[in-house]
Amino acid sequence: MEVLAEVERSGFVESRHLGSVAVADAEGRLLATAGDPGLVVYLRSSAKPFQALAVRALGVEAELGLGEVALAGACGSHNAEPDHVASVRKVLEAAGLDETALRCPPVLPTDRTARERADGPAAVYHNCSGKHAYMLAGSVVRGWAPERYTEPDHPLQAVVGDTLADYAGSPIEHVGVDGCGVPVHAVPLRGLATAYARLGARAASGEEGPAAVVEAVRHHPFMLSGTGQLDTLLLEATSGRVLAKVGAEATYGAVDLSSGTGLALKVLDGAPRARGAALLAALRALDWLTGPEWDAVIDAATVPIHGGGHPVGTVHPAKLTLTTPD
Repeated sequence: MEVLAEVERSGFVESRHLGSVAVADAEGRLLATAGDPGLVVYLRSSAKPFQALAVRALGVEAELGLGEVALAGACGSHNAEPDHVASVRKVLEAAGLDETALRCPPVLPTDRTARERADGPAAVYHNCSGKHAYMLAGSVVRGWAPERYTEPDHPLQAVVGDTLADYAGSPIEHVGVDGCGVPVHAVPLRGLATAYARLGARAASGEEGPAAVVEAVRHHPFMLSGTGQLDTLLLEATSGRVLAKVGAEATYGAVDLSSGTGLALKVLDGAPRARGAALLAALRALDWLTGPEWDAVIDAATVPIHGGGHPVGTVHPAKLTLTTPD
């Protein structure tokens, strides 16, 4: 394992977060690594673009008139800001459902302003509700028992699993239950990097499904996370060139859409405070960001460390060197 993020307090590095990085092309060839690229990881929310792509292929756009905003929302882990919640409700309405159909747990919004205005926890505020609403819509279109859409033996989840395996170029190693309640799949880190590379390469070739996903998040980066969040800021700062998607337990998948190169990383201890810093450490090592682009996103990836109630340090990107395979 390599150091991906450092915790500095008063000028002294007191902790380090270790992890692994894999960089791959659309053929699954490793281009660069740090740590163990074969590390098997749950994809968590890094899988959302592929889950959304699988559901879209069931006909939700054609049958229900769901467009780019709904698709981008299905790819995202949102803050539950008003536009996020409105999109979820619109998808449910198009499918003839209401919020009681959502099987994600009720929570308060992540966004502070939205949280202050909320009457209480609700499933629609869950950061995965865009994905859940989209899955419900796919189930309705195919007549696949929408009340069972989160169950691993549901036909929709079989389509999702097959799609993930196809993009990763790797069999699914394990299936569990994600934090939001849907099945979560485990593949080697190399497979996650390959999946993002294939998303970029297939979109660039004009393949309809991947191109629709990429264009949706490019046109609606706010739907990917929200105000001040790293995934949204990366798309905005790079004019849609770098698409990155965070997952719980400090997993990340990303693609440089100009080259079709995929990136995946896992912070071994799963610490949320380290995930943004780890991603930027990898992006810096790959030289994917210009100086102005780095400046536009670094604050969102840097977590303050406090002492006596005042900032005295940061969790920041480590100086990472990637190894090129022979």
